[in-house]
Amino acid sequence: MELYYQNETLYIDIEMLLDSSDYYELKNKLFRIVEDYEIDYIIINNNTHQVTNRRFLKRIKQEYATKFRGHLYIN
Repeated sequence: MELYYQNETLYIDIEMLLDSSDYYELKNKLFRIVEDYEIDYIIINNNTHQVTNRRFLKRIKQEYATKFRGHLYIN
């Protein structure tokens, strides 16, 4: 998993199959960064296209929408 910031957007590249511990780690890291730096645009590139990854990322997107006003996109 690689995180980088460019042009006022946080990018997260996921190259691995996520499990529940990875999900919580990603969610906590993402939410902490958004709170600390007030980032409004996040793009998550899911390069594995596994069903479990899509399920976890959809859950992160839903939780993000209830807590923040920015934009989170999943590719």
